[in-house]
Amino acid sequence: MCEERDELEAALSDMVGSLDTALLRGGDAKVLVGFYSRIERLASAGKSLCALRVAETGTFTEEGHRHVGEWLAAKTGESVGGAVSLLEAAGNLSKCPDVEEAFKKGELSVSQAKEVASAALMDPSAVGELLGLAQSEGFENLRRRCAQVKAAQVQKADEDANQRRIHRSRRLRTWTDPDGTFRLDARLTKDAGGRILCALKHESDKIFSEARRAGAREASEAYLADALVSLVTRSFASPGAAQHPKALVHLRVDLAALRRGSTTTGEICEIEGVGPVSLATARELLGDSIAKLLVTSATDVHAICNLGRAVPKRLYSALLERDPTCVVPRCSARHNLEIDHRVVPFAEGGPTELANLARLCHHHHFLKTHEGYRLEGSPGAWIWVHPDGTRDGPGATGPPPPAKTNTDPPAGPHMSAGRDRPEIDRTAKTAQPSLFASSSEPA
Repeated sequence: MCEERDELEAALSDMVGSLDTALLRGGDAKVLVGFYSRIERLASAGKSLCALRVAETGTFTEEGHRHVGEWLAAKTGESVGGAVSLLEAAGNLSKCPDVEEAFKKGELSVSQAKEVASAALMDPSAVGELLGLAQSEGFENLRRRCAQVKAAQVQKADEDANQRRIHRSRRLRTWTDPDGTFRLDARLTKDAGGRILCALKHESDKIFSEARRAGAREASEAYLADALVSLVTRSFASPGAAQHPKALVHLRVDLAALRRGSTTTGEICEIEGVGPVSLATARELLGDSIAKLLVTSATDVHAICNLGRAVPKRLYSALLERDPTCVVPRCSARHNLEIDHRVVPFAEGGPTELANLARLCHHHHFLKTHEGYRLEGSPGAWIWVHPDGTRDGPGATGPPPPAKTNTDPPAGPHMSAGRDRPEIDRTAKTAQPSLFASSSEPA
């Protein structure tokens, strides 16, 4: 068996290694996609069934792992959550011979096998129908039918017991993908999920309406994502109250990078639970959080301090009075407005003072931060500048002002025993960046 395994692996390795897709016709590429999908299913079946045997024999402890999910994740390069899910599917399959046989033949993916096996455990008579659906229907239709099969077998007492079981196993996991995408996965009871969906729908409808008034058109999933962020991070303070920091964020950064103002290969600047970020991005991500900054080198922790950009109570009241809606011309959004350091960005040491602040809706704040748009002018005469130079707003009359140039290199972040502030030239409206600059003041 070992020789056959080695020969098969070598043949498959040669086949993939010599693959030149530029020489393939479209039809041939389609055939190969089907071929590799079947190979992938067969490999997944063998992997999951063998991993279940490792769990049964306990041999994963020989390599010092605490549980089999941790061992499988290390072996396959998958997440621990994905490894545990694979083992759960394999465990259910061992109780459903017909589904296991289809899985071994490569007729089911791991996701399909997991859904069919969980439904077959509750209603064995539905196995034939579900296996047929797996071959003829898309995954979402299969999952919906499996849910219907399971629901039909659940009595009221069983449903209550199932809800209690799910509640006991409730969880929320977060991780960051290699491309920097922040991800989360939650396991909740149906009633909790229903309340969350209701709140998300209500919030996303408001965001959708405001986005349409601003001329934005995006997918509904994008507005649901915005709604989640809005609901979780929203300030519950009453109008006029100080906008206090909501959370504690840990930021680790190398001393050399801190002094330089940027990171190079081998240096660390990362937010716990999010992952590596640039120094400038870190400051943007911190938002209104309290940031506990750990300044490190290869051998020591040099300093621990707090920073943040909470808006003092009196300043926040003045900002609410001045900017009751998004200040971008023709945008009337009033809900979930975000505070922008409009002249000198916070990431560059911009001060938290009224002249440097403006309230923007999420859509326009994103455009300004990431898409090259600019906000110029002043209250009553705001100017919204597009990346191509187009200028909108009551203050957009006449030629645009000449671009300001600054040939002086930015000053690097500094440290002192007291609470540091950015050194601001009140005339030029620029600021020397200081990573420890804090806008938190007593009300």
